[in-house]
Amino acid sequence: MSEAIFRGLSGRLHRFSVHRPHEDFASAPAVYCFARPGPGGRGWTPLFLSRTGNLSKRLANHEQWPEAKLLGATHILIHEHDERDAREYVEADLAEALRPVMNGPFLEAEVEEAESNLRLIWAA
Repeated sequence: MSEAIFRGLSGRLHRFSVHRPHEDFASAPAVYCFARPGPGGRGWTPLFLSRTGNLSKRLANHEQWPEAKLLGATHILIHEHDERDAREYVEADLAEALRPVMNGPFLEAEVEEAESNLRLIWAA
């Protein structure tokens, strides 16, 4: 089994095991990523990143996998972690740093838009 290591926005390194999509996955909680080989076949390019409390059940018929395959996904990367807060942290840290194309727009754009719509109603 090989591994992939990604650096999050925080600077922390997050280690993932690399799996073929047809494998049997454990019922463990994890952060997972649909990925294709990186440029020149070196490393991995994440296409979709998420987390789950039960990897086996979530990946059994994942609705995003067909689109990921169309974008070149060949593998599923797994970072197992029991603690929900830790999974949320890893997902957010990597989503901001890697910006997988299938994860859509990110909070930064939403915050900028919300701030542009703010008006001062009352001040003392």
